[in-house]
Amino acid sequence: MRIPAFRSPRPAALIASGLALVVLGALGTATAPPATGSAPPAPHPTAAAVGTGDDLPECQGEVEFADVCAMVAARPAYAYTDVDGAVHHVPDGRTLLAGVDLPRGSEAFGVRLFELDAEYVERALHNED
Repeated sequence: MRIPAFRSPRPAALIASGLALVVLGALGTATAPPATGSAPPAPHPTAAAVGTGDDLPECQGEVEFADVCAMVAARPAYAYTDVDGAVHHVPDGRTLLAGVDLPRGSEAFGVRLFELDAEYVERALHNED
């Protein structure tokens, strides 16, 4: 007796697999955690979308980390509520950079850029809980 290498699917099997796909998709959507609206936007907007450091007054003079500076500058303001119910407002990236009183291009300014980036990511991860 010869067994064919490929058998055409039966209509009932196609319907069953399609139904399983729909059910699993619905379950995935139904069990997803609800959006709270208090978390900040995505932690890493691309620097390419906002240009280089020379395009932004807050980043002029920054050469080595111009892409990080542009990324920080592009971040929008947001607010979040902590577990105690206190609301915290975080200014946009340009405002944060304008408040940094360090010479652009200096090692200290580069360190502060990475601190601002880390603080943003930490808040974003904390607020996803």
